Amino acid sequence: MEYQFLVLLHVFFAIIIIGGIWMASFIVIPFAKRTDNPSFAFNYIKAFDRGSHIVLTLQLLIGFRLAMIYLPMSEWFAFETHLSLTVVVKLVLWVALFAWMIIGKKKGMSTPESGTLSSAANYFGILSLLALGLMVFGLNFRLGLGLFW
Repeated sequence: MEYQFLVLLHVFFAIIIIGGIWMASFIVIPFAKRTDNPSFAFNYIKAFDRGSHIVLTLQLLIGFRLAMIYLPMSEWFAFETHLSLTVVVKLVLWVALFAWMIIGKKKGMSTPESGTLSSAANYFGILSLLALGLMVFGLNFRLGLGLFW
């Protein structure tokens, strides 16, 4: 029962994070550029930033527990199976995503005071690539996509 509940929560939080990032990248920012309304994009980004770090942290903790169910921690860095490689890649991608979110916030890439729509687009473009990597390698666990075989 724990496993099913954790998978459901993990997928739900992934939808929130990846959906929020892709929504900004492919809908909100292009619409704001087209209509010359940067406040529309920056209001969305501000709302997204408000909860994204909490959701990402919960996502990491749940993913950590799910990885422990799939594979004992002692085997995570053994690099002997596709699961151990996937765990390491997901950890690296998660750290990169979280770090990029913090860097972008510190540099003001997504704030109307110091950022522009192009800096926000670049910021969310990199977040989109990292989120895509997390999604693909997450599916590798469940579906056995054959990555690292």
